[in-house]
Amino acid sequence: MKMAGNILLVWCMTPLLSIGVGVNAQDIVREEVVFISGDNVLSGTLVLPDSAENVPVILFMGGMDEWGDFHSQRQSFIEENLEAVFPAMGIGVFYYDPRGVGDSEGRWGRATLNDFADDALAAISFLKQRKEVDPDRIGIVGHGEDGWVAQIVAATAPQEVKLMASLGGPTFDATKQLINEYHSEYVCNGADSTAAYDKAVQKAQSHQNWVSMIAITKRWRHMRMKMEYESAKYLKEITIPALFVFGENDGQVYPSWAMEEMNTVFPDSIPSNFSTFSIAGANHYFHVVPPCYDYEDDSDTIRKNFSFRFKEVFREWIFDHL
Repeated sequence: MKMAGNILLVWCMTPLLSIGVGVNAQDIVREEVVFISGDNVLSGTLVLPDSAENVPVILFMGGMDEWGDFHSQRQSFIEENLEAVFPAMGIGVFYYDPRGVGDSEGRWGRATLNDFADDALAAISFLKQRKEVDPDRIGIVGHGEDGWVAQIVAATAPQEVKLMASLGGPTFDATKQLINEYHSEYVCNGADSTAAYDKAVQKAQSHQNWVSMIAITKRWRHMRMKMEYESAKYLKEITIPALFVFGENDGQVYPSWAMEEMNTVFPDSIPSNFSTFSIAGANHYFHVVPPCYDYEDDSDTIRKNFSFRFKEVFREWIFDHL
């Protein structure tokens, strides 16, 4: 995988108030930056402890919807589960707009998963040029579909990252992930699980047939570019510490399907460098909400809290391995 060159332009550097998450809490500094990946200039945010020197950094990717836009829950997820936790405890956080999204150049719908992995490697290269960052302690974290991207980076460039975490990310291929989503939709609309599975398989096959011939929408083009992705190929090559966290009520990635796939890929035993967790009551974004909860139907009758157990698992695993 080719690594792109990188440059830095600093638009803003703003000291923030200290966050009281522990006795070691400290002031943090936020910078809006850009870096280059191939022909594209990508825009990101770097959050570091104030006066940082040689600190580890978490590179986060994720929070996209199926149309190539930011999901409504992306920013709150980053703020509460990353920014409010790690910089105050001496670990930096970096996240960026994917190519073709937000302030980043490029075409999201025409990029492959390997293209996104190249962007992640360019982001890592950028971080390693920063004097505040320990180049040997950079961890990559992917949420949802970006869990696949994190798996690619961990498998193909383990020398570049110290750890990998996949949060609500599939461990199976794109076809099964599509079946998973359709099955969940049918079940949530009242269908029997067995009948829902048969219908989901048929619908996924039909859509993929159309996508392979005529990818006329942004969503379909994106679907086509990931159809040949084989998660097992990359899972087998991951030798660094790897965390896989699933939500019990995640309709996009069923924990049981994800673990079944892991056991198929590793029939003897799951590798000792893998850590897997299923978070009770949590959905795809690790909010504790009922099954079939839909953000588009959001109302004040349901209070969305991020799972304390998820926060605990994620935080402690990062601290232990980074």
